[in-house]
Amino acid sequence: MGHEWDVVAKAADAVASRLGRAPVGVVLGSGLSECLDHLEHPQVMEYASIPGMPRPSTAGHRGAIIRGTLGDVPVLGLCGRIHVYEGRPAHEVAMGVRVLSLLGVHSLVVTSAVGSLDPALPPGSQMIVEDHMNLSGANVLAGEHEPRFGPRFPDLTRAYDPVMSDILEEVGRMVGVELERGIVAQFLGPTYETPAEVRMARTLGARVASMSMVPDVLVARQRGMRVAGVGCVTNLGAGLGKGTLAHDDVLASSAVHAADLQSVLAGALPRIAKAPAARAQGARG
Repeated sequence: MGHEWDVVAKAADAVASRLGRAPVGVVLGSGLSECLDHLEHPQVMEYASIPGMPRPSTAGHRGAIIRGTLGDVPVLGLCGRIHVYEGRPAHEVAMGVRVLSLLGVHSLVVTSAVGSLDPALPPGSQMIVEDHMNLSGANVLAGEHEPRFGPRFPDLTRAYDPVMSDILEEVGRMVGVELERGIVAQFLGPTYETPAEVRMARTLGARVASMSMVPDVLVARQRGMRVAGVGCVTNLGAGLGKGTLAHDDVLASSAVHAADLQSVLAGALPRIAKAPAARAQGARG
């Protein structure tokens, strides 16, 4: 694990020397990389040019870090993530968020394309994540422990920061984007959920399903970062709609509705970065 810390630190140093640091960050999910196109003075660094940085293999995940500003606030974004279902080791899944934490990010907004488990939450909806249920059978923090990454047993009582969530909701109202709220059910993937799994997760109280997002949240909370989650609903879960589910359709839906999320992030990120409580629980290291 000491080697893994060194790899993350070396990657962070490389990004810092070329792009710089920032107090707030975003992880952009499938088809959502364009949600930071509004950044001023953008600079991009491909994962391939960052030492030790793994590259995504899933379509719709560009594989680059972008840095720019919103007003006077620097922002860092991960355009693409590594998924557990890719069969990659846990330290590769965790690396992107860990790099952001070493670059000064204390508040992180995690986004993801999600499937709706609730007919009242149709494609095109945006949902603030209030909590999650990890039904994947996998935890990215399992395995040998490196204390420099944070505590062995992170507390998830308030995994999703209510102050950040309120800011997102308020900005949504200001820009005319309605943000629902609810719980996300994390599945391993890469298969879509069965109708029975959709019914189970809905019975347990979840409104959307995801194959990502939760690992990023676990890593961020271990690092002491404050987190908010936004799910971009791209499809109805199996058994709730007509036709078959396909990743190309998910990407197409993300692209159509990305502008709404972009508008929310543009207004919310500067406020989140300057929220007084954010610095009280900033990232370690």
